[in-house]
Amino acid sequence: MRSAFILLYDARQLADHDRDRFLACLGESELLRYRRFLRPLRQREFLLGRILLRFAVARLAGVALEAVHVAERKNQAPSVQLPLAGAALPFFSLSHSRGWVACAASVDTALGLDAEVLDAGRDVDAIGRAAFSEAESIWLSSRPGEDKAADFYAMWSSKEALFKLMSVQGNGSLSPEHVAAGTRLRSGPDWHARTWTQQGLVITLCSRERLQSVARICLQGAAPSAWTLQLDNRLS
Repeated sequence: MRSAFILLYDARQLADHDRDRFLACLGESELLRYRRFLRPLRQREFLLGRILLRFAVARLAGVALEAVHVAERKNQAPSVQLPLAGAALPFFSLSHSRGWVACAASVDTALGLDAEVLDAGRDVDAIGRAAFSEAESIWLSSRPGEDKAADFYAMWSSKEALFKLMSVQGNGSLSPEHVAAGTRLRSGPDWHARTWTQQGLVITLCSRERLQSVARICLQGAAPSAWTLQLDNRLS
């Protein structure tokens, strides 16, 4: 059974002493990028993303968190190395939105993740006309008013998640339609999308292979040992 999990964390709850402890885990290239962010919240999002990535990879690879090496790559997802040469790396994808950080991981299939805070006050029709294809914009304009904001974010996050998945597969320049015959698509050649709402977020996970199980865990505290217990309880 193909499965994945998504870790969620509110970076705004991170205490300064925990921030400093996590900073000590970062490598040189990560620290350089961290320091380039001007807003403290964006720094925390970046930091938590890299810590969640280490935690998820360590969990699936069966190694210590400290053994996972992460390095930045320009305009790409970070690279990850395990201590054993030739060891199979889990698939992963990261996202952040207004203080929330999300990390998806799987040993079964390539992933693309996007999480967006749902803001019902935005002019989603105008944004859709600017950002979506004609068919996608027409679909959005036809949606009932009470559902339109959620439908916009579902479409937006699906497109973002699919872009990440296709970038991992070397097809990032492609932009498949997400609407056909007036219906929003949730799968296509080599991609399958699932969308949820949780914690005020719209979350979409795209996978190359269809997933039978996706656990979503909102982590509490700042101790990876506590996260392990939370994940164990959710997956058991």
